[in-house]
Amino acid sequence: MQNLFSIMPDFLRDPDAFFHSIQRDENVKARALSLGLVSLFSFMVYGFMVGLAKSPLQALSSSVKVPVLFLSTMMFCLPALYFFSLALLGTPLKMIQVLTVVLSGISVTAFLLLGLAPITLFFVLTSTNYEFFQLLAVVFVGISACIGVYFLWRGMTLVEPTRTDSLRTLGKRILFLWVLVYGFVGTQMTWRLSPFVGRPEDPFYWIRPSRDNFYVDVVKAIQGALGLPASDLGWLMPLVFGGICIIGLGVIFFTGGIMIGNAAKKPADKTDMPQAG
Repeated sequence: MQNLFSIMPDFLRDPDAFFHSIQRDENVKARALSLGLVSLFSFMVYGFMVGLAKSPLQALSSSVKVPVLFLSTMMFCLPALYFFSLALLGTPLKMIQVLTVVLSGISVTAFLLLGLAPITLFFVLTSTNYEFFQLLAVVFVGISACIGVYFLWRGMTLVEPTRTDSLRTLGKRILFLWVLVYGFVGTQMTWRLSPFVGRPEDPFYWIRPSRDNFYVDVVKAIQGALGLPASDLGWLMPLVFGGICIIGLGVIFFTGGIMIGNAAKKPADKTDMPQAG
């Protein structure tokens, strides 16, 4: 297993070499384990600092929930990325290779949050404004996650073997759709595992006592802002979300079928062309 203190600096200095070694299936399991442990440690430290804004008990809770948030979201979403790539692209990559690339992006997010932990601690010690601190945590996580997604995207485009332009474009669209799904699941997971910071006036609890999801709560917030009864729009949320999912998946499958058909047709057309002379 690679040194846990050197794997992230080595990766960030030359990510392309790391991804090419994953493509060649070199020491993949050990690297996946190292990245997972680095992510676990980094998320735990950052979660502890965030929860410390409320109490030591909240700090302990958040140090457990932050790594659970990122790593469980990855495990829920990873099969979709692999199976769609296998079905539509015929990818030769193994599941462990895809897992390692995804873990590399998550590890970058965790590593950056570890670097932001001292700044978070500074504001824990100097600020008592809950709203400001909550916004600060959201900004830190958002920026770190975007950079992590960049490395994930870069890795997946490098480890996939060179293909026709049509299949390469389809692969990027599948990856883009997966990133959206990952964000959607991650948002809901964040909602279910909250609070991570906790309001100073609220009692401590591990999980928010609510049956709703994040998106239903957004609808309720809009209803409250517009002064509408809660029953007016609540029933519409599942229909709207279901419709968006069905339309999106339909477009992906339809486009994918056309691209795969075109990719298969082009070599045949070249074969049928008469030889000059």
